[in-house]
Amino acid sequence: MKKGAPICHHCDKSSGIKRHGVTKSGNQRYFCELCKRTFQTGYIYKGREQHIATQIERLMADNLTPKQISAEIQVDLDTVELHIKRLIAQP
Repeated sequence: MKKGAPICHHCDKSSGIKRHGVTKSGNQRYFCELCKRTFQTGYIYKGREQHIATQIERLMADNLTPKQISAEIQVDLDTVELHIKRLIAQP
């Protein structure tokens, strides 16, 4: 494994990762040869970040409303509500 090699957001493996161009905003894109999907290590829109559901869950535990969570983490209210629905639906 290369030093600082990214980990695939989809299969959580670090082997088989290849550079796959850059986005319009200049962020490096990667391609995972194992699961055949692309990903980035950084996003302009915070709603696409990898651990956003964990942040929302933590803020829900602090009794914040979806609107307050949206303002706190600077993500659209619809995105917050979608993640809340997914968290509630989990077994």
